This record gives sequence, C-alpha cells and structure tokens, in this order.
Amino acid sequence: MFLYKHFIGGKATSEIDDIVRNLTNVFGTKRGTGSFLATFGLSDTGFRTPEEMVRIVSAEIVENVRLYEPRVQLIEVDEDFDDNGKRSRLVVQLRLRKTTDRVQIVVDLQGRQIDVKASPAGRR
Repeated sequence: MFLYKHFIGGKATSEIDDIVRNLTNVFGTKRGTGSFLATFGLSDTGFRTPEEMVRIVSAEIVENVRLYEPRVQLIEVDEDFDDNGKRSRLVVQLRLRKTTDRVQIVVDLQGRQIDVKASPAGRR
C-alpha cells in the first residue's frame, strides 16, 4: 500500500505482496470499527444462521474487493464444506488485473479466521 511504504517506512514489496497485505487488513477489520468508512471490513456474524453468514459475508467480500482493492478482479466466491456436509468456510479466488497472478482468500465462518495467500502465475 502506498501509505504503508511511504509513511510507515515499510520495506519495498512486490505488488502481489502489497495486495495480500491490504486484503489482510481489510478482511481482518470488524465492520464499523477501525475505520471511518462504513463499509470497510466484515460484519460480526456471531448470532446468525450458517446460511445468513454465507450470504452476508459473501456480499461483504465482493463489496470490499470492489471498493478497496481495485488491482484485483473477483473470479468467484465459493462455499467449501467439511466432511460432515456443514458449511465451514468461503473460498474467494481473485486475479490481479495486470498479470495472471492469483490471490486466494479463505474465510472460516465459525472460527472467524481469514487466510490470504498469493499464487504467482508460475505456481498453480
């Protein structure tokens, strides 16, 4: 991120590392806290049904990617089921607009954990 590199003194990073850092910050923020932007981050889903969590978090992921990370294109948001057939997480596939590099976001809805990983074009 421009601010990270220029004002906080972060080391120079590749664009994909910069995107991963930005998405980690966006999705690691609880919506309504930590930012003056009302749509920044993900809502607390503690008292919702699994279906509501999937619907709400999926919509918020799409909105946050569109608003706060224009360097990527959303490919898909998919539900990933555990062995018992219960919804356990969302898997989001993104592609960098300037290259064929990809970024994958895995959101564990029950544990409220988010993992953002880069996948450069040569490593699929």
